Amino acid sequence: MNKEHRKVEWSFDFENLRVRAGQFVSDMMGGEVEAKRASLQEERGEATSASIQIDFSVGRATVSALDAGSANLFQAELKYIGEYEYEVSGGAERVISLRQKGSFPRDLAVMAGNARDLHWDIALAQNLPLKLRLKGGIGESEIDLSRLQVENFKLETGLGQVTLTTPLQESRFAGEVNGGVGKTEVTIPASCRGRLKIAGGVGEVRVSVAPGAALRVTGKTGLGQVNLPAGFKRLEGGGKQTSGVWESPGFADADNQILINYEGGVGSFSLAYFDIL
Repeated sequence: MNKEHRKVEWSFDFENLRVRAGQFVSDMMGGEVEAKRASLQEERGEATSASIQIDFSVGRATVSALDAGSANLFQAELKYIGEYEYEVSGGAERVISLRQKGSFPRDLAVMAGNARDLHWDIALAQNLPLKLRLKGGIGESEIDLSRLQVENFKLETGLGQVTLTTPLQESRFAGEVNGGVGKTEVTIPASCRGRLKIAGGVGEVRVSVAPGAALRVTGKTGLGQVNLPAGFKRLEGGGKQTSGVWESPGFADADNQILINYEGGVGSFSLAYFDIL
């Protein structure tokens, strides 16, 4: 198989493929099912930190920050099919979990057929130390942690495109992204510092960083390449752009350092600078 053929072979339209397959199975197994809505909230109260786990379902998924003056720790607006499980425990150290409850394959097939109309929108408190465990479902996900105080996070992407913005905070963040099937886009805001580990699945991974950011990239691809801006110095690795260690200019002397460790599956890893208006 030549390289040109290989590129075409992996350029699937995951969104349309998912909807067509889900609709076909849904029609075969019972047709339309009415979607339901739910609004969930947990007051902040005396909480000083929180551990939050969300296993997303089928449809669009978002995570963002509540308004700074909100009295809540957690809010969710759901449009869903089937049932969900929502649990809250703890006092000062609050623990919250939310996940889809359903049987396979019937419920999943019906949900996939209606995916365009379903959504899970989650909003979390600012200025509260958070530990996040997010597991993607089927559909597009937009995870914006920029206004949250996140000690560490782990994101397991599902099937569909994922857009992630890492935390912007004085303390260091530690993050982990495990790829599923679909494109993953990560934005690291200016003045960030921390460590991000990315395990690629099937699909391209693109990381955007602020100009002048101090980065060390350790990369190893499966089927694909590591693509970096001009000026990065290679510290380890051979001539091919499939594995190695690179540093941006001035990394060793920078106060805010970002460490990225990428281990790929099927698809390339690309890092680029974004424009600051």
